[in-house]
Amino acid sequence: LLDHYDNCASGGTMDTTVVLAEILRQGLEDVAAFAIYDPEAVQQAIAAGIGAQVSLSIGGKIAMPAIPAESPPLILTGTVKTISNGRYRNRGPMARGVQMDMGPSVVLDTGPVEIVLISRHVEPSDLNCLSSLGIDPMQKRYVLLKSRIHWRAGLGKLARAVVDCAGVGVCTSDYSQLQFNKVRRPIYPLDLPNR
Repeated sequence: LLDHYDNCASGGTMDTTVVLAEILRQGLEDVAAFAIYDPEAVQQAIAAGIGAQVSLSIGGKIAMPAIPAESPPLILTGTVKTISNGRYRNRGPMARGVQMDMGPSVVLDTGPVEIVLISRHVEPSDLNCLSSLGIDPMQKRYVLLKSRIHWRAGLGKLARAVVDCAGVGVCTSDYSQLQFNKVRRPIYPLDLPNR
């Protein structure tokens, strides 16, 4: 499941929750979600400790004035499964050997969904973004990634199917959400002739 509207490599906040909320609403189970950027929620989970049951307000904290949309925080209850310094080394084909740093990170296990909460923006381009936190995506029915393209390098071979999700975010593929105030008109594809 690709929430590419909120891809940090394209300027996304990584804190929109619309796609995650829909996963929960539809009752999908056995899901790993990478990731929600929320340093405040990470610190609350760390303070509670591994194994603690916590209720957290996650995501929805960063304004997106460039688009006429909002993504409210989600209030979720779950167990703090993993606490990490957020460092891992890429082992896949993209940036092999490079040490990545998500900042302090946690896994919040809500039962149906294991949600990675991070303190620094990192696009999921390597299997280790999940496995370094104790999540084996090969054992999950669904994996939610906030990525458009780079996920394919290290995680693409795992996908039996790909679902592009129409979420909310500044990396939208819905050009009607963007204003294009400084663009000379007409311009393709914004001004296609009516047929």
